[in-house]
Amino acid sequence: MRSLLPLLLLGCTEYDISAKPDAGPGDTGTPAATTTPPDTPPATLPDTGTPPACPAEPPPGYDVPIDDACAQDPVIGSFDPVVEWHWESNPIHPGYDQVMAAPASGPLLDTNGDGLVDRDDIPVVLFTAFAGSAYRDPGALTALDGATGETLWSVRSVDGHLIQGSGGVALGDLDGTGPRVFVAAADGLLALNPDGSLAWHASTEHAVYGTPSLADLEGDGQAEVVYGRTVVNADGSIRWTGSGGVGNSNLFNAVAVDLDGDGLSEVVAGNTVYDTDGTTLWQDAAADGQAAVADMDLDSEPEIVLVNRGSVQLHEADGTLVWTVVLPDGGGGPPTIADFDGDGAPEIAVASREVYRVLEADGTERWANVVQDFSSSVTGSSVFDFEGDGAAEVVYADEETLWVYDGATGTVELEFTDHSSGTLYEYPLIVDVDGDGATEIVVSSNDYNIAGSRGITAIGDAADSWAPARRVWNQHSYHITQIDDDGRVPARPAPHWPTPNSFRAGNSETKVGLWLADLSLGEPEACLDECSRDRAVFWVPVENTGGADSGPFDVAVYADALLVERFPVADLRAGDATWLGPVTVERAAWGSGLAIVVDEDRRVVQCDVTNDRTQVLAFPCD
Repeated sequence: MRSLLPLLLLGCTEYDISAKPDAGPGDTGTPAATTTPPDTPPATLPDTGTPPACPAEPPPGYDVPIDDACAQDPVIGSFDPVVEWHWESNPIHPGYDQVMAAPASGPLLDTNGDGLVDRDDIPVVLFTAFAGSAYRDPGALTALDGATGETLWSVRSVDGHLIQGSGGVALGDLDGTGPRVFVAAADGLLALNPDGSLAWHASTEHAVYGTPSLADLEGDGQAEVVYGRTVVNADGSIRWTGSGGVGNSNLFNAVAVDLDGDGLSEVVAGNTVYDTDGTTLWQDAAADGQAAVADMDLDSEPEIVLVNRGSVQLHEADGTLVWTVVLPDGGGGPPTIADFDGDGAPEIAVASREVYRVLEADGTERWANVVQDFSSSVTGSSVFDFEGDGAAEVVYADEETLWVYDGATGTVELEFTDHSSGTLYEYPLIVDVDGDGATEIVVSSNDYNIAGSRGITAIGDAADSWAPARRVWNQHSYHITQIDDDGRVPARPAPHWPTPNSFRAGNSETKVGLWLADLSLGEPEACLDECSRDRAVFWVPVENTGGADSGPFDVAVYADALLVERFPVADLRAGDATWLGPVTVERAAWGSGLAIVVDEDRRVVQCDVTNDRTQVLAFPCD
C-alpha cells in the first residue's frame, strides 16, 4: 500500500514508543514492555507529488510466530465417568445399530450459522453400523449431532452403492470446497456430501472393513484419499494402484506421511512403502499388517512400527528391520505411539488376544495387562494425556470393558463395563465431541455376540476435569498434523515428530487446551496524504502470538487521554494478525500523544499482559 508508512520508521527523533506513564487511559497497573527505536537517521519521505488517497481498506493480515511457552500449567483431573449421551437405535433404518468400526468426528455442518464450516462448529460423529450379526454385509452410514447424539441422517444405499456395514469412515476437506465423508462401499470407495448424498464413487479394490486415509501427497492443495494401495484424487478419479501390501487385506489401513523430508508424502501400506507416484520403494517379507509412524530412536528421522499376525516390528524409513517382538498370545491390532511415562521418549502400545502391552522403543516390555479379545484379537487403542502432565493414558475397549490405564505403570484408572463388542479393528476416540471445551471418550459397541450394549456412547468426566481435546479425530490412521482444526487436509503438514511424536494419540501433549492467547500491538502504519489538513490517519495491527484463539476483546485508541476510537474484535486466532482502522486524529486533538490499548478490561486470559499498550508521542506529520 504505497500511501502507508510504518510509524516507527519515520525517524527516531520524531517518534517514541516507550513504557506507559504511571497512570492514563486504560491503565491496568501492569507495566508495559519498553521498546527503544533503532539508532538510525530520520527517514526522508519521498517527494511523489500529490499523495494517493488514504486507502479505506486495511492492509492484508499476516501470520505471526506462536510462542511455545505461552500455556498454563496442567490441573490434575479425576476419572469419574458419566455418560453424556448414548445412541442405540437407528430411527431411519431400524435395526442398523450394531457398531463394530471406529467412528470419526469433526466439522461437517455449519451449526452456528456463520456461513462457514470450521473449528467453531459442533462436531458430527460418523460411523457405519450393521443389523443383527451381519457385520460383513452392507449396512448403514449414520451421522449424529455431537452435542446431543441425535441422528442427523442415515443412508444404506447411495445411488445404488451399498455402504459396508463395518467399514471405516474418514472426514475432511480435500481441496477447499468443503468437507466430505469417505466410506467403504461394497463396490469400492464412496465420497458423500455433508447431507449424505453422493459426491462420487471410485471402483477401487474391495475391503470388507476398508478404512480410508486423507493426505495431500504432492503438497499442491489438492488432497487425495488413500485406500489401501490405491490413491484416489479429490474428484474420484483413480491416480494409481500399487502392487504390494494394502495394510491388511480386509482393512486397507494405509498411512500417508513424508518419510524423507522432501515435501512429498509416501504411502505406508502395511509391509510396503510406496513413493508418491505409486512406485514400490520397499516391501518387507513379513506378512502385511497395520502401521504407525514416529521417531522412535529420537534421531529426528521417522521409523515405522508394523504389527502383523502375532508380531511387532520396527523398521527404519528405508525398510531396514531394527527388531521384531513376538506376541505369544497371537493377534495384534493397529499400534499406538505416545510418550506414556513422561520421559520424553515414545513407547508403543498394542493389543492382542489376551494382553494389552506397552513396549519401549527398543522392543522391551514396559508393562502388560490381561484383557479379553477372543473375537478378532486385533482391536486398536488410543492415548490421551487427560491430566496434561506430559504422560499419556491408554484408552482401550476389549469385548466387555472400556479401560483407561496409567501410561507409565498400567494401573487401571477407569473400568467402564457398560460396553460390549464382538471386535474388529475399532478403537475409542478422544475428542471434544460436543464443542463445550470438555473432553469425551467416544466408543462403539455391539451386542450381537456378547451381551452388553450397542451403538455409540459419549463418556465424559463428571467434573469436566480432563484436559481439553480437539473437536476433530477424522480417520482411523489419525495423527495430529494430518488434519487441521477446521477439517481441512493441509497441503504440507508439519512432521508429527519431533513433537508430539505420537500416532493414534490425542493432543493435549501439544498443549491444546492448555494454550493461552497473547495479544500485542504490531507497528502502526501512517497515511500521510491528510497531513496538509493537519490530521493523521493510520492503521493499527493487533497480533496473537499465543497458542489459543482469543475470543472477543476491544482495542481502544486515546489521544491526549481522550477516547478517539474503540474497535471490537470478535476473535483473533492463534498465529494471526489483523489491522484495525482507519484512525483519524486532528493535530489539535493530538496533545501529549496517542495511547493504543488492547483488551483493557482484561476479557482475554493471556500469558503476557505487558505488551498490550503502545504510545506514539509525536504527531506523524511533523
